[in-house]
Amino acid sequence: MAIAYLVPIDLNNNQLLDFKVYNRTSDETGLSGEGQLIYRTDINVLKYHTGGNTWVTVGTSTDSWILNGDSGAAQTINNNNTVLITGGTYIATAVSATDTLTINHDTTSRTDTTSTASPAHGATFTAVDSVTTNTTGHVTALNLKTVTLPNDNDTSLPIRDSGGTLQFTAEDVNGIRFAGTGGASVTFNAATQLVTYNSADNNETYTLPVSAGTAVSGHTVADIDLTAAGTGSGIKSKVTFAGKDTNIAITDTVGNNGVVKIALTDDVTIASDLTVTDNTQLSGTLGVTGLADFTDQVTVPTATADGNAPNLGQVKLLIAGVGVFQGGYDATNNPGTPAISGGSNIALDQGDYFIVTVDGNITFSDATVSVEVGDFIFANAIIAASSTPASTQYTFVLQDANIAGAGSTDAGTEKGVAGFDSANFTASASGWIQLVDRSVAGSYGTASAVSAITVDKAGIVTAAANTTIDITASQVSDFCAAVQVCVADNSDSVLIGDGTATSYTITHNYNTRKIAVQCARTTTPFDTVYLDVERTTVNTITLTTTTALPTNGVEVFLQIIK
Repeated sequence: MAIAYLVPIDLNNNQLLDFKVYNRTSDETGLSGEGQLIYRTDINVLKYHTGGNTWVTVGTSTDSWILNGDSGAAQTINNNNTVLITGGTYIATAVSATDTLTINHDTTSRTDTTSTASPAHGATFTAVDSVTTNTTGHVTALNLKTVTLPNDNDTSLPIRDSGGTLQFTAEDVNGIRFAGTGGASVTFNAATQLVTYNSADNNETYTLPVSAGTAVSGHTVADIDLTAAGTGSGIKSKVTFAGKDTNIAITDTVGNNGVVKIALTDDVTIASDLTVTDNTQLSGTLGVTGLADFTDQVTVPTATADGNAPNLGQVKLLIAGVGVFQGGYDATNNPGTPAISGGSNIALDQGDYFIVTVDGNITFSDATVSVEVGDFIFANAIIAASSTPASTQYTFVLQDANIAGAGSTDAGTEKGVAGFDSANFTASASGWIQLVDRSVAGSYGTASAVSAITVDKAGIVTAAANTTIDITASQVSDFCAAVQVCVADNSDSVLIGDGTATSYTITHNYNTRKIAVQCARTTTPFDTVYLDVERTTVNTITLTTTTALPTNGVEVFLQIIK
């Protein structure tokens, strides 16, 4: 691989000797910037990059090119020749900056002429019937049509029915005459040349007046009469409205445009069932004989006297806050039995309470509460069923208030209320006890440091840190000699080059890739040379050149980097 330089190379105005431009068989892509060089070995040209994957051949020039057209002889355009592009019919050209040639269609002026003619009956004249244009808008054809006028002796007028069948032909002697029958008449207006047909009025008309009505026993009545006029007279038909005296009242306004009113009487007696499908409002007294069922809600006003029925709101006010013992609460399996938490909780009224019969945890929507046998659980407010209540909707009265004791066994030690030393413990509002965080978690002690630990009287680590090992050379026997041995063990040098090979593998067995490598010639001027260096494995290094090295021509220096 090529040597990777991560900064620009400054030759300080020195020559670049025996170098070769980057050889490629195709143009490079994806380069940033511009100015890169490549040599295309497939077409033997040198190219430079102008940016955007655009490569230009160095020294490119055009000696001549061919100009050709739809007709005429082709022309050879040599260097320094000027090509003149001229316009043809209705075409003009114009040159402008920058390097622009504009070809324009000339403006065309149209000259119109007019003429008049008065052809007689039977004469002919020519007119433009249609115009054809091509896709560029040029007229390519005209269609001229010869028109012949009718002769002047044609004075008849054919009369046809709506289906187009000829009925007769009107001549100029008699013309067309109009007549009316069945009482109809025809009038003419010479000024407007209007013919009016006037029909006779032979229609019978009808009205619907309201009358007092034909009597019906036990009913109030009103009639609507179909009464004829015009060419007719008398009552043609009658409709009678009858309402039962005890339930339906019929009233009327007699005459044309009269009114028939149908209404319930002030007092209504219903002998059988009454079904009401919408709201009903009574302004008087509702009397029900026997049993009655209501299939929907009945609105009951607020009771104001001892004998009145109260509504549901009044009943709730009377019993609100009166707690009822709901029995024991088993907290064995969360959410317990019966369920007072979660999405399947039972409904409770304010003041309802339980006594815990089995220890356990209760998980609410906001917190988990631990209860023991004998604890009380009160509902603080009305709790709807399946409402996933929070713990704040309950009050928990914990019965265990014993003072914790000390003992040698779990069973023999009193459990209860206890306090903790704040210097070593923390306590949450829910009673969760933890050791104070001393921020000393971690591993201590390394090859170059020892651990420094601080322990209090309770045996608790309160501080920990690493202390660097600092031993002077004078305190170590044979220090300098030992260091020289160590350095010698961490470096080496190897001669490479056999006059043929271009790749050399050196086995150093240092078991690391942290190896510094430098190469120098073994002959004058003993300068540093650059080879491709690959740390192939943790125990080998591969050096590569583009040409073979002389026998033992380069010495390679190796140094382990700690």
